[in-house]
Amino acid sequence: MQKQLDVVISAIFIFSFFALYSHLALRLSQGIYFDYLNLGFDFDPPYFVDHMVGELSTSVNYKHPLAMLFRPFAELFLLLGFQPKEASALVMASFGGMSVALVYGFCRMAFFGVPEALASASFFGVSATPMFTSIIAESYGWASFSIVLVWCAFLYSTKRNDRSFKYRLTAAVLASGVTITNVLHALVAEFFLWLKTRNLKQSLFHAILFGIAVAFVLLVILAVLQPRGLWTIATQPMQTAKEVYWMRTKGDTVNIDMLVATYFTYSFFAPAFTEVAISPTSFMVDFRQFSFKFGEMVVVYLWWIFAIVGCWSGFRDEQYRRVALPLAVILAINFLFHLDYQYRGSVYLYAAHLHFPILALACGAGPWVSKQKWHLRLGYSAILGCFVFAAILINGPRAGEFSRMFDSLSFPSDDPSIVRQ
Repeated sequence: MQKQLDVVISAIFIFSFFALYSHLALRLSQGIYFDYLNLGFDFDPPYFVDHMVGELSTSVNYKHPLAMLFRPFAELFLLLGFQPKEASALVMASFGGMSVALVYGFCRMAFFGVPEALASASFFGVSATPMFTSIIAESYGWASFSIVLVWCAFLYSTKRNDRSFKYRLTAAVLASGVTITNVLHALVAEFFLWLKTRNLKQSLFHAILFGIAVAFVLLVILAVLQPRGLWTIATQPMQTAKEVYWMRTKGDTVNIDMLVATYFTYSFFAPAFTEVAISPTSFMVDFRQFSFKFGEMVVVYLWWIFAIVGCWSGFRDEQYRRVALPLAVILAINFLFHLDYQYRGSVYLYAAHLHFPILALACGAGPWVSKQKWHLRLGYSAILGCFVFAAILINGPRAGEFSRMFDSLSFPSDDPSIVRQ
């Protein structure tokens, strides 16, 4: 009976958040945002619209090697009569809704009670990063989905005594296929999964073997879908190495304080938009400044307190510590990685890679609260409910403004900084 309830709740999450995201996504697709590069957050929608509804490239995309796997979802929306940009937007809204359902599933497997899991997943769904990545045709909405899937597979394996290798492998291939560096989530999860019953050296060995298995499956899929591109890589290793190297991000980098503000604050509650010049004649919008009204600032400060207490409580809980520790490790790895790997200071660009681990750690009090009396459970869920309400009031208008911001282009359409190469 409980499993049936969880399935029903997950379905409600999928359809309700799909409705929310699709409303914003369809509005955004009516303008010019999907036609140009870097107009908001340094995202590149035209390339991903092509992945879904345009002409597929024969070369392998080193950063997003399996992005073409999402094409059938767009084809479905095209068959239903939607225009190409609308179909692309609806694909993102679909995976946004499924991501919220996965977060609920993660919470339930992590021993959250139903009310605590409901509140946590709802907060994930209305927080800033999922709100934006679920309406913009880019890799980050898929990245968020696949990252949550990796950690769901990890929890499932801990309960099944390692009998769910195929699920972990599938999740890892999807995560790395969406964004190649996200394989680190799967490798860290695999390492800690084995660390329960093996020593450090053996756990590392199993994680390496798992990484080799993921790479092998990726190669097999690419051999089927893009054989010419894979053959070019195999026959021109030096040229491939040069191309990969020159794909490194360039430009100014920001300090650690900006990363902290972005990933622990702006990722959950969107500040006012900042205009950032990207050429002498054009600019983009981003989250770069701590621009909140007084009431919004109060919410942010309360969120910090909640997150600190939740993280502390999660590490104190013996059961949740098993997932909190690897989540903290992958968070630290991502954080250190993005101290160097940045693109002209646009660090919000990568918020989806850290958003779920931060949320899962911040809600770490959930399993402990779920074992307490009803008044404590009600209080905890009510606090999270207040954050949900506050996030709707703050992020909803920001997302709505963003969806209407690009009805027309206010600078030259041939500006090299916004035209696809």
